[in-house]
Amino acid sequence: MNVVQFVRRNSRAVYLLTALLIAAGLVSLFRLPSNIYPELTFPRIVILVHSGDLSPENMLLTVTRPIEEAGRTVLGARRVRSRTIRGAAEISVLFNPDVDMQYALQLMDAKISEVRGELPAATDISVERITPTAWPILMLLLNGNVPGSDLRDYAFYNLRPLFSRVPGVSQVEVQASDTREVSVIVDPTKLLAHRLSLLDVADRLRATNAVTSVGRLDKDYSRYLVLSTGQFASLDDIRNTVVAVEDQSPLWLRDIAEVRDGIEDPRTLVYGNGQPGALISIARQIGGNILDVADQIEDIRNHLGSAIPPTLRLTVVYDLAGFVREAIASVRDAILIGGLLAVLILFLFLREGRTTIIAAITLPITVVSTFFFMSVFHGTLNLMSLGGLAIAIGLVIDDAVVVIENIYRHLGLGEPAAVAAERGTQELLGPVIGSTATTVVVFSPLTLLSGVVGEFFTALCLTLVVAVLLSLLFALTLIPLLSERFLSHELHRTASSRFIEPVYRAYERMVRWSLRCRWLVAGLTAISLAGAYLLYTRLETGFLPDMDEGGFVLDNWTPPGTSLAETDHVDHLLEELVRETPETGSFLRRTGGEMGPFVTEQNTGEIVVKLKPRSQRKRGLEEIMDDLREQIQKSVPGVRVEFVRLLQDMIGDMEGSPEPVEVKIFGSDTQVLTNLAGEIGPKIQQIPGITDFRSIQKGNPEIVIHVDPVEAGRLGLTVDQVSQQVSAGLLGIQATELRQADRTVGIRARFPDSFRYNYDDVRQFPIVTPAKQIVPVSALTRVDQVRGQNELLRENQRLMVDLTARLEGRDLGSAIRDVKQVLDGVKFPVGTTYEIGGLYESQQSSFRDLLSVLALGLAAVFIVLVIQFRAFAPALIIMSAAPLSLLGVFAMLMLTGTALNVSSFMGIILMVGLVVKNGIILFEYVHKLWEEQGLPLGEALVEAGKIRVRPILMTTLCTLFGLLPLALGLGSGAELQKPLALAVIGGLTISTFITLLVMPVLYSLLERGEQPPRNGLPTDRTT
Repeated sequence: MNVVQFVRRNSRAVYLLTALLIAAGLVSLFRLPSNIYPELTFPRIVILVHSGDLSPENMLLTVTRPIEEAGRTVLGARRVRSRTIRGAAEISVLFNPDVDMQYALQLMDAKISEVRGELPAATDISVERITPTAWPILMLLLNGNVPGSDLRDYAFYNLRPLFSRVPGVSQVEVQASDTREVSVIVDPTKLLAHRLSLLDVADRLRATNAVTSVGRLDKDYSRYLVLSTGQFASLDDIRNTVVAVEDQSPLWLRDIAEVRDGIEDPRTLVYGNGQPGALISIARQIGGNILDVADQIEDIRNHLGSAIPPTLRLTVVYDLAGFVREAIASVRDAILIGGLLAVLILFLFLREGRTTIIAAITLPITVVSTFFFMSVFHGTLNLMSLGGLAIAIGLVIDDAVVVIENIYRHLGLGEPAAVAAERGTQELLGPVIGSTATTVVVFSPLTLLSGVVGEFFTALCLTLVVAVLLSLLFALTLIPLLSERFLSHELHRTASSRFIEPVYRAYERMVRWSLRCRWLVAGLTAISLAGAYLLYTRLETGFLPDMDEGGFVLDNWTPPGTSLAETDHVDHLLEELVRETPETGSFLRRTGGEMGPFVTEQNTGEIVVKLKPRSQRKRGLEEIMDDLREQIQKSVPGVRVEFVRLLQDMIGDMEGSPEPVEVKIFGSDTQVLTNLAGEIGPKIQQIPGITDFRSIQKGNPEIVIHVDPVEAGRLGLTVDQVSQQVSAGLLGIQATELRQADRTVGIRARFPDSFRYNYDDVRQFPIVTPAKQIVPVSALTRVDQVRGQNELLRENQRLMVDLTARLEGRDLGSAIRDVKQVLDGVKFPVGTTYEIGGLYESQQSSFRDLLSVLALGLAAVFIVLVIQFRAFAPALIIMSAAPLSLLGVFAMLMLTGTALNVSSFMGIILMVGLVVKNGIILFEYVHKLWEEQGLPLGEALVEAGKIRVRPILMTTLCTLFGLLPLALGLGSGAELQKPLALAVIGGLTISTFITLLVMPVLYSLLERGEQPPRNGLPTDRTT
């Protein structure tokens, strides 16, 4: 089939199709949603449970275990992990990657409903499917010189509705230190004088503040709804509530209690930039455009008008959209710079403007057209999809370069433009299609990947494959048409020949020397393989590359059982150190809370730090965190801190393995596990590079009130009734709500703080019996102080102790090797086992998957080569370039200090598709000279190399310089593709020499002693 003749006859259709693709791509570009990562789907469901203030041991037995057992029976569940703390539990269920998570969520809801009746009455359960939308994209802080409860009300009732109505917003959460309530502070002496309990007061408030529909009444041709109400409208209404009647005289609430505006007992403290504030966290919907949402939020923020008083300030403390903008701009610049460098390389070789422009025009056309197909396949503009385009820049121009160079060569032979376009394209039809096919098929097994790696690189490969296929289409259609129209023999520049002639002569000398010294070259090749293996054993390994995201999270823990007030004091010291860091832009502090769907203890703190832009700071993110960690160790002893990167920690949390180093010890005896942790922990801490180590935390202080059921029974009480009265006295009891126009305010009956927070008074706590007798709680109970468990961990219904750590200046692979040496030296008792989890587990799983992909990709490429050459020998020779090029890959990673991670591994897979392209272009011409023209094999190898050395060098240099901006890692988010680009550059550089010098030697050795077939008939073959 003569492609050029077909294109020539349908030239108008080609131009029209090209124009339509460009127009569709431009429209799609402005409609595609933007995100930092592809739409990740994680096979994980988290069940958050709150059940008052039960101890961890009781929570585990009465709440956690029944939910674990229910979750384990859901179809597709493969791992159940739980964390139980005081009054709360977090149960994480991980599913097989092929499970329909929406259906799994429905099944999980049904299972939880089945066991809900077995749980304590006050248990609150929420079931959430883990997606990136569970984490905020924007965090705004409302500050001002007003009471904290007013800040919360302004944020919740005034600002939250404004932000919630923005298209693409899924959830707006408000957190503040103070939440308004009506405090009914009951005087215990007066209460007991009337022989009442707090439960009696709460019941009377609840019964009074009721609105009941009691019937219907027809009157004056209308039907009236009849309501009975005693609803509170003001604090005076509450004060005038009758709580008892004694001798036909009412006892008013005001007689025994003070009613006033108050605040709930704080569980979480929120500060921003050193001042109390209200935090507004905004999450997007699945598929929502981060940039559109952020722009609309910013517009609302700038035009609040009278929504809040002018004395209040609303500032941004976390902005993922800003990082997305910077990252997309960085990749965009990489695409532009890479494309410009590729065009300059093209001009350097051809030395002719029109020819360069014709080849270069395929770059913007291909890139813009790719956006249309991204829209068709429901893609997004993110680091991975745009990274695929940036990587494709050098590849996109390859086919155009090869075709235009051959057309240009034919013009130099004196052929007319039409003939040169036809012959130049037709000669390379097979090699160009075959070389593009190898790039496509090497990525086809990636569809088998699952998890983060699969989601990430599927998006990258989609854009890369689409771009490469489009470049092939334009190279075989548009390039011949434009060449025929705008080029001629007269435009051929001899300067290009003078430039390339020294290259031809030097190459001919080298390849002839290689063919004369075949066994020496083969020996050096074997040595290079050994060198590649040696470098591989010395490489650092990791999971995902670290990125400077312009911010970090400082998590901190005070000793178990530390009060909220003391934790707040320690967090204030940490806050001051963050404030004094010169690179700090703004920061947010939460004490007793953290980002994400987790249960949190009161001794936990979190500081979210937003740094100044890169242009305004001299230090990188890692240096800032290391310096701050050192200051904390010196200035704030006794606090445990952990520095985490925002996005990478989010991915780790979504997978359920946030820590790089995690040792899980399993057993049935808590004390045995504790002893093992005490033995192993100090040894792991001594490993170089281990930091932010976390071990088992024990020592939660508890006051245990042992109720004597016999004594309680004599007074007509049950154990539960005694517990209810003690709980009401300590925590108060929310009786009902004060209903206002657009909000409700809780009404809580409680004792004064001076009474309920006094340990001696608690021991003499008054208990009211059904006979209206009053006895101290000490008469019915025994009160002990003990040190209980801080948290209890289980995985797959086995007790577990978790030892975790992060790394500083150390790669993951070597650190885990040292951890394994520590574990090998420990004698584990019978019934105990250990596993290594965390990011290392994810890394090993990803590497296994990528190795499978690489093997399948090599097999697919080999099939294409056999089809291309209809023989095994050239296919084997061309495939040999892949393992031989590993020396360049590992050397480049070693020289640049880059770890072998999933990104650089992906570069190896991409390199396989690239290195065989040059081999196809070379050996296709070798076979033409050897089989069709009858040249001896040695001469055919030399002549084919001389003809193909220019397009091979051009395509290689275009690819290398196209990847150079990514390899430099400039700009936000560029670190993600940097290892990939470095791996490709290192492998492709050395593979060029392998293709031009080593492959001819290997082919001559494999085919020695044979002659080519003539006219399709086999003959004696000699070289």
